[in-house]
Amino acid sequence: MRRLDPPALFAALDAERVRRGLSWRQVAEQTGVAESTLRRTRGHGRFEADGVLAMTQWLGRPVEEFTRSD
Repeated sequence: MRRLDPPALFAALDAERVRRGLSWRQVAEQTGVAESTLRRTRGHGRFEADGVLAMTQWLGRPVEEFTRSD
């Protein structure tokens, strides 16, 4: 079974945020995902599928890149 890898997603989001010169608030506005949710990807937890899809779409990368095997 594959599971979301939140730290990998956070690292990608943060790198892209820095590359674009954006604040977390601006990323939240562009993705439609709450800033607190974006920051929470730094750790492990549960996330709604639509938020994960919005984040990966903003990155321009498939969600599969941010999963790991159990």
